[in-house]
Amino acid sequence: MNKSKSISKTKNNLPLNLTDTEQNTILATIYDGGIPHIVVKDTLKISLMSFYKFLDQNPKFKEKFNEAQEIGIKTLVEKMLAIFSSDVTEMSNEELLFLREKQNYLKWLAPRVSSLFQEKQNLNVKSNSSIRISWEDNQDDLIDVSAEDVSSWRTLLFSFEESSNDK
Repeated sequence: MNKSKSISKTKNNLPLNLTDTEQNTILATIYDGGIPHIVVKDTLKISLMSFYKFLDQNPKFKEKFNEAQEIGIKTLVEKMLAIFSSDVTEMSNEELLFLREKQNYLKWLAPRVSSLFQEKQNLNVKSNSSIRISWEDNQDDLIDVSAEDVSSWRTLLFSFEESSNDK
């Protein structure tokens, strides 16, 4: 009778190390508008989960990866524009339907990955509505007039007008 193998220690638990060549291969694929999952799974023979753990442990490479994703989205948009600008009359209905679905997915994905394709946003700007007017040359000659002073001047002016009308 054979002993069963221990499943608690697998090679997936070991920390993942990618060489510069492997990192550059992944980044080049993304720059070209490709899917990193295919490179990670087929070429590097690692799981996608292990790759994302590697990204979390390497912030420098994660920054490069995010930048490559943004440029990759731009590449995909340019490829779609090239398809739409060409005169394609020999497409079957299935190919056309697939192309439309790909376009809709790209429209959904682009603003989430790239800052270039952000949807319109309403900005709420808080501003101070006070206005202060001042003169720089003679601050000593500045007269402070409050609402009480204005009302007392009106009363004085009104009484002066009444007295002049009585005469």
